[in-house]
Amino acid sequence: MFSVPVRSVGMNVTEGDHVTVGDVIHCSADTVYPLVTYYWQQYINESWRPLDGDGSDGSMLTLSTAGVKLLRCVAYSVIGNTNYSIMSDNVTLYVNAQAGECIQIY
Repeated sequence: MFSVPVRSVGMNVTEGDHVTVGDVIHCSADTVYPLVTYYWQQYINESWRPLDGDGSDGSMLTLSTAGVKLLRCVAYSVIGNTNYSIMSDNVTLYVNAQAGECIQIY
């Protein structure tokens, strides 16, 4: 019997962080097996939508637009015919266009 290969997943940012367009955020997993793939999701219009990561395994995401972003990372591994996955906690980031600039909402 297999145990779940992906035990936990986390990001290098925390809830409410202020970051800048162009910053790269990272996702990493505590795994039993080394073959783990990552993908990113953003909550838009009441549903989670996939985002493209920048790392070869999807573990990195470059923030490309300013605004308030609700993100999460998913790590998964396939063993035989079974897909094991786990999601990080959701995190809300405030992405500024330039360092030190506040987001203006009209």
